[in-house]
Amino acid sequence: MNEHKILRGLSYISVIFAPIIFPLIVWLVSDAGSATRDTAKHALWLHIIPTILSIGVFTIIGGTGLLTGSSLITSGVSGVLMILLAIVDIFLVVYNLYRGIKLLAS
Repeated sequence: MNEHKILRGLSYISVIFAPIIFPLIVWLVSDAGSATRDTAKHALWLHIIPTILSIGVFTIIGGTGLLTGSSLITSGVSGVLMILLAIVDIFLVVYNLYRGIKLLAS
């Protein structure tokens, strides 16, 4: 199996064992313009998106709590946003695993 194919697959699968760190290292070390570098960059963004979404959701929840002062409204907003965040995060983990396994199997 080609070592570059392994690195490309592990860039996606690393969402389980080293999210953000492994694709970042592969991206920084790979040759410019290579498929490995492009794949690592794509995997890195797929690992960063849940972090950015989480920060946004918690900021909205905090802002709702401060602006309304109502625990009922804040808990309702929190529940809906946390469910949506969980769905997006689970989808992205499954998608990363799918892409990594697909690369390793090809």
